[in-house]
Amino acid sequence: MVDLSFALEGDSLPHHYPFALEAALLEALPWLAEEENFGVHPIRGPVTDFGLMLPRRAKLVLRLPAERVEAALALSGRSLAIGPESVRLGAAKPRPIEPFATLRAWNVATSAGDEQGFVEAVSFQLEVLGVKARLICDRPEILGDGVREIRGFGLVLHDLSPAHSLLVQARGLGPERRLGCGVFVHHKIIEGLGADPD
Repeated sequence: MVDLSFALEGDSLPHHYPFALEAALLEALPWLAEEENFGVHPIRGPVTDFGLMLPRRAKLVLRLPAERVEAALALSGRSLAIGPESVRLGAAKPRPIEPFATLRAWNVATSAGDEQGFVEAVSFQLEVLGVKARLICDRPEILGDGVREIRGFGLVLHDLSPAHSLLVQARGLGPERRLGCGVFVHHKIIEGLGADPD
């Protein structure tokens, strides 16, 4: 698995952009629907009442198998309609995922209704993967477009072995990775962490 980073040109995106972005990507590259572990990194930028403002160095980063990179490069130079907005994808650069001991996902989606249930669901997923890690549950997150609503929590995993770090990044946790959920990235080392939550 690699992260393929595209330069992103545009002014802004609507608050619910992940849903429209998923549709635009699948329309441009229909084979992405077949990639079980394909994910989209959340786009970074300041959030205002009018949506997500795109900074000059904004990036669209896709996580996908290395053998799909060449095909995905067809997105370079294309314009995508994201709701009422339009963005253009520039040059792309692939980078391999690295085995960081501490990872974070901004939102891991589960069917759990509270933090306790979320921790139990995530712990079970990690057990199924054979991954050992300490975890910290972050604030609840809600992603919606007026039709669908995805609920979850932010999550930090730490004390990961190199092999387990790569596995979590490759497989992700929970559903909706095309919407940016369950996609893990490097997180700065946190000092003074306590025990695993009950």
